[in-house]
Amino acid sequence: MSAADDVTRFFHAVDDRDWPAVRAGLTDEVEADYSSLFGGAPERLAAGALVARWQGLLPGFDGTQHLLGPLVITTAGDDATVDANVRGYHHLGASTWMVAGRYALTLHRADGIWRVARIVLRTTYQEGDRSLPDQAAAHAAGHSG
Repeated sequence: MSAADDVTRFFHAVDDRDWPAVRAGLTDEVEADYSSLFGGAPERLAAGALVARWQGLLPGFDGTQHLLGPLVITTAGDDATVDANVRGYHHLGASTWMVAGRYALTLHRADGIWRVARIVLRTTYQEGDRSLPDQAAAHAAGHSG
């Protein structure tokens, strides 16, 4: 598999809420930096903790779609970097929140699969209802269990 294929599969799994595939697309520890969108600081956390965080938010949307491309990939042995423009559409009810920016990903290949070890979002702009993440988290919490 190519790094591009594995990155694409990973983001498809996120949008499909295929949590086992999402977890399989991550290294055991992941550095996540969404500070350009939500504030705060970069974090290093267990992959399961990151997946759990996404599980507490994304199912609260009626649908999401993360469009990436073009992907600029640089490989060095079993490590790679991916730089890609992204538009993340998040839909709930009659409202949409869209985040535009660029992902900088660090990948590591093991057992022939490229896994995300670091994900950095550099937000360029947002459109739509910026209150949707809070609404989606509340919606997801109300439908869990």
